[in-house]
Amino acid sequence: MFPRILLSISLSIFCTLVSAKSILVNQAELEYEIKGVGENIVLFEAGAISGMSGWDAIWDKLPENTTAIRYSRRGEGKSSSCIGDLTSKDYVRDAEELIHLLKINKPIIYVSHSYGGKIAREFGVRNQDRVTAMLFVDPINPRDVEIIEKLDPSGGKKANDKMKQDDIKMGKENNWCLINDIWDKKPSLGYGDIKNIPITLIAGVKKFENPERLFDTDKARELWGEFQSEWVLKFPKGKAVMANKSGHFVQDDEPELVISELKELIKRASES
Repeated sequence: MFPRILLSISLSIFCTLVSAKSILVNQAELEYEIKGVGENIVLFEAGAISGMSGWDAIWDKLPENTTAIRYSRRGEGKSSSCIGDLTSKDYVRDAEELIHLLKINKPIIYVSHSYGGKIAREFGVRNQDRVTAMLFVDPINPRDVEIIEKLDPSGGKKANDKMKQDDIKMGKENNWCLINDIWDKKPSLGYGDIKNIPITLIAGVKKFENPERLFDTDKARELWGEFQSEWVLKFPKGKAVMANKSGHFVQDDEPELVISELKELIKRASES
């Protein structure tokens, strides 16, 4: 359901000025920025196409006890262009190498948004001892198509198929190497795959007065919150937070909520 907003994001990121550096990671130049010198290392993984500017709304409000790292994946922001179809496994390899090159030798707290959540999950599976906690901000959930088919039993599948075709076409036209991976609807990695660590998931469940899409109707928003909660609450240390004033970009709509939950998560991680 998310690719519809990607084009406007890709046009806007060039208007954002950040004091970024560049580093060669697996033969790609990736832009990145480090803020603070706190004891808690926090890695920020943006949503699709946003690049690291996707965290601008909270970047200057981060807790002082953090060392925050944000970066743009290949094909996003001012990083090198991408080639072909890439998956979360490809992006995880870049994240692993970035951390290695930056000489981060202690476990991290992983904060992710949207498609970045898929990367964070994959990273958590591959690096069980390198992640102490995770904060998911309205992460990608393969059950989004299930919502459409549930609310429109007769035409939902056809509508999903058309959206997929349109999104893949748009992705090819704009060289979005992750578009096919967004439409990979295999069940998300979860408890049992990822170590039992403190995890918070914030779901954007704002209800709209005059929704233009079925996915934005009240019932769809309720189901979205339910599906997101079901995933995170399987973790013994999982916590679900409903952002009732937010759409998909909770960090923009309710930045104070994201900061508050990050602070609490850091505390939970220190006590685990």
